[in-house]
Amino acid sequence: MGLQAALAAGGGEYRGPGRGPASRDAHADEVHPHSQALKNPDGSWKYTNRLAHEISPYLLLHAHNPVDWYPWGEEALERAREEDKPIFLSVGYSTCYWCHVMERLVFSDPQIAALMNQWFVNIKVDREERPDLDEIYMTATQLITGGGGWPNSVFLTPDLRPFYAGTYFPPEDRFNIPGFPKVLRSLRQIWEEQRPQVEQQADQLTAAIRQSQEAQGAAADSGALKQALVDEAVQRLKGRFDNTHGGFGGAPKFPPDMDLELLMAEYGRTGEKELLDIVTHTLEQMARGGIHDHLGGGFHRYATDSRWRVPHFEKMLYNQAPLAKVYLQAYQLTGREELRQTAEDIFGFVSQVMKAPEGGFYSALDSETDGIEGKYYLWTEEEIRQVLGEQADLFLKVYGLAPMPEGEGAVLYMPRSLEESAGIMGMSEAALSKELQPLKETLLRARQERPLPLLDTKILTAWNGLMIDAYAYGYEVLGEEAYLQIARQAAALVLERLRDGEGQLQRSFREGTVKYAAYQEDYAFLARGLLGLYRATEDARYLERAEELAKQMVEQFWDEQQGGFYLTSGTENLIARTKSPYDSATPSGNSEAAHVLLELGRINGKQDYLDRARRTMQAFAGAMQRGPGEFSRMMLAVEKFLHPALGTAVGQDAAGTAPAAQEQKVSSLAALLSNLNPSGKGADTLLTDSAALVQAEPFVSADRLVPGETFQVAARLKVTEHWHINANPASFDFLIPTTLQVNSDLPVEVLSVDYPPSAELKSELAEESLAVYSGEVVILATLRLNAGAAPGSKGWLRLQLRYQACDDRRCLAPAQVELPLEVEVAGRGEHPTSLHPELFGAE
Repeated sequence: MGLQAALAAGGGEYRGPGRGPASRDAHADEVHPHSQALKNPDGSWKYTNRLAHEISPYLLLHAHNPVDWYPWGEEALERAREEDKPIFLSVGYSTCYWCHVMERLVFSDPQIAALMNQWFVNIKVDREERPDLDEIYMTATQLITGGGGWPNSVFLTPDLRPFYAGTYFPPEDRFNIPGFPKVLRSLRQIWEEQRPQVEQQADQLTAAIRQSQEAQGAAADSGALKQALVDEAVQRLKGRFDNTHGGFGGAPKFPPDMDLELLMAEYGRTGEKELLDIVTHTLEQMARGGIHDHLGGGFHRYATDSRWRVPHFEKMLYNQAPLAKVYLQAYQLTGREELRQTAEDIFGFVSQVMKAPEGGFYSALDSETDGIEGKYYLWTEEEIRQVLGEQADLFLKVYGLAPMPEGEGAVLYMPRSLEESAGIMGMSEAALSKELQPLKETLLRARQERPLPLLDTKILTAWNGLMIDAYAYGYEVLGEEAYLQIARQAAALVLERLRDGEGQLQRSFREGTVKYAAYQEDYAFLARGLLGLYRATEDARYLERAEELAKQMVEQFWDEQQGGFYLTSGTENLIARTKSPYDSATPSGNSEAAHVLLELGRINGKQDYLDRARRTMQAFAGAMQRGPGEFSRMMLAVEKFLHPALGTAVGQDAAGTAPAAQEQKVSSLAALLSNLNPSGKGADTLLTDSAALVQAEPFVSADRLVPGETFQVAARLKVTEHWHINANPASFDFLIPTTLQVNSDLPVEVLSVDYPPSAELKSELAEESLAVYSGEVVILATLRLNAGAAPGSKGWLRLQLRYQACDDRRCLAPAQVELPLEVEVAGRGEHPTSLHPELFGAE
């Protein structure tokens, strides 16, 4: 779960930087020229609504609309009930093009806003903050329209039952698509004059949504818990491994801590050296890259390039915790000092910046200062020389400067290991490290004179559980007493202060105030931290409190019918309850629950815990088989379940069956709403994922590859009619460009990737043109096989594609697909045959 998920009332994978209102203001004119029309002559905003207090960049985009927006919460819901007004629920996310268009052309229009404010209670939701709401109400849109996508525009009764939905609506009627004012007037009339039919429609939809959620629940995915599940996940990681820069796939690159932990566990079971090599190479490349803060310690959120050099500069607590632990695990396996030092750098950063005086850990350090991404962290060579004087030459022999793609300044990184730099300079690694340390401290002091990024001082139960576990493990491995004390203090604060008046666990704490009932992941992650303290100290009190949390988690969230855990306790009056088994920036609550229950069962010998752990994993075994890359943390639980002592399985392979999910549609008040339903394309399919709309095939230019010579690969994409994908480069920074990355287990070097010319798309519903690909598209990459490649050997090229599909009204979730190609190295004297001249040209 990401930053917005934990700081609001919901959960979900983080996708965009969390920014405060000030930085949104700073970027408004640049991103949306229309914002000037919403300002007074003195530059102040004409309108400010409740979203100005949110941290989601998507919500902040709407903070100065004339719409009287509410975030999802009791204030809005109570008003709807008291005034008996329908709710307009608008769900989107920050990289959705049509979400931006609707904000600009519809929600910024004062006349349209006046209708919305008069007749509806208007709620804006970031789908990445509230995946539970997104899933429920996207199901409603699919049932009503036969399609889906974002923005998702849903109209609800005051008790949250949907009765009408669509995606993008223009500001006026265009091309058989009703304008939003027409939608508002018609629905208001229906609400006032034909309420019984509206209620009936809402009842039908709600029943269908509940049935859909039940059909998609755990039991529908049940299957066997077998080693083959883990093996497939490991093979997938090996295939996606970037041999040159470490990590998996192409840019952007996120720290793959859960993947690396799974590989280390499998290495411990099999002794396969390749797995450990993947782990250490990745961790070393990350530690040397700009994603690692070489002066202040800790890691930034992700790298925008494949070499880990230019980060998105936000620092998240939920990154620091698992990375510190995975670096220490790798250190224990290898003894490499670089890995230990990196873990200690993380602990140092968290202790100095993220630790609250009263105990516990803050959530995040912003990416911007003065509205400029990374400004606090960037340097020029001239600045370094001014600060260090004559000693700058030594520093710049070890550290490089990676320029930012836009703007001034560059990011510190290490182009080679400290050991390699020491060898080049004719000195020992220890001696070089000793000389560099005061230089780094001097630069850090100079950097601390700059305006500081915003520190988000919320203390979140789930993320604190992760950090408690990391500090406890740091004490366990390194014997550093301070780490243990920090972990103990944080655990005491969360256990004592993050409670409501009835003693129930809460999610968020700030300045003495607790907010929001805890989600299932809060119980699971905090139990993880307490079990870490128990392992480190053998203090039975931590085991007892972990067991208490596990019992409460089972009581409040367990699905007795189908196994697994719900995201919420059911106390919030949503029309359905959701489960989210997929790992994202943090492990899923179901994944972590499986680990906690396994460990508790083995410690205290209680079969009930082991059974529930098994049922949780078994519940999602089918989903794990279909998408192993989304379940690394749960795969690790399966590994521990099957091999608790690197050999003996806890139980036999377990299989289960359940009724298949049934697709269904609901009639949508056809007589009442027919004038609002546009004749869109593809309404006979339920779509939310871009992968369903693009057929992709891989090709190679020769039947054999010659060592030392170049060759080409191609990805041919066929985009479904009436849809497009963003070109590379994309028209706007917030859009996701189509990208191709090539990985291989052969020694190849990617020389270039050639993207085709884009087509200009001018939608009648938007003001600006977009650079897009549609129809058939071919992306070419030129590679060179290393001269030392073994003649006659075989291997795989894996083309990694990332793209996002949109049509003329909506965007779908981005997709990343892998296209494998088996290739052979030419034997001595063999001459390759050219293939596919229609793609690569004739020789």
